[in-house]
Amino acid sequence: MALTNTPAWPQMPRYQTAGVATANSATDGSGTITALLAAGVNGTRITGLYAGASATVTTTTVRFFVSHNAGSNWTYLPHLEALIPAHTLTATTVNGGRVTVIDQNDPVDLFDLPPDAVLGFAIAVSIVGGQVIAVAMGADY
Repeated sequence: MALTNTPAWPQMPRYQTAGVATANSATDGSGTITALLAAGVNGTRITGLYAGASATVTTTTVRFFVSHNAGSNWTYLPHLEALIPAHTLTATTVNGGRVTVIDQNDPVDLFDLPPDAVLGFAIAVSIVGGQVIAVAMGADY
């Protein structure tokens, strides 16, 4: 994107989901990290980031990472992690394992990914019979 005096506003809405069931408790960028969203050619503004378990779970942490080389190397983003509480998922209960990492209604939380970035995530404790599903919302510039 060329630099101008005109403000650049996000143009194309994005909504991406990905799921993971196998734990990777490392915060050094090693192990399996699941790609969630690759930034658009002019970058992407992330306005919402959520995670939830699709099964009964013990407490686990969802951690987010960024890569600037298509997922070859990952950097842990300690300000983007959340604890998913232990809960039992049944047909007659509301899913208590949902967490908000970035609230789409709070403009203080949003952040921009540069064009070469990929946002990824991992969980600290494996999920049996389901997965943790992460959701990224935003828009491409």
